[in-house]
Amino acid sequence: MPNNFNKKIEDALSSLDGIKKASPSPYFFTRLEARMQKERSIWEEVSSFVAKPFVAIACISLLIMINASVIISSEKSNQTTISDQNNEIATIDEYNQVSSTFYEYVNTKP
Repeated sequence: MPNNFNKKIEDALSSLDGIKKASPSPYFFTRLEARMQKERSIWEEVSSFVAKPFVAIACISLLIMINASVIISSEKSNQTTISDQNNEIATIDEYNQVSSTFYEYVNTKP
């Protein structure tokens, strides 16, 4: 068992033989500097601002609060509408019970 363990250690260390320092591709730094100096358009500025986590969380929170306020106000208006409809139905019933004869024509022939 120790022999197998030592062999694995030797294999791991030998895998590092011939390793070279990583270097970037040619003209990498030139392209990087050009990209950093490039002017950003207004849309890039806006999208980078909106992509920030704080702004995104604030917008989502605002939408949730607006939705909650609309739901709450619609429930209140729905309750007042029901009571208004009950009052309206009562007045319609009252008008139906009273019959007016002002518009009934009387036979006016002699």
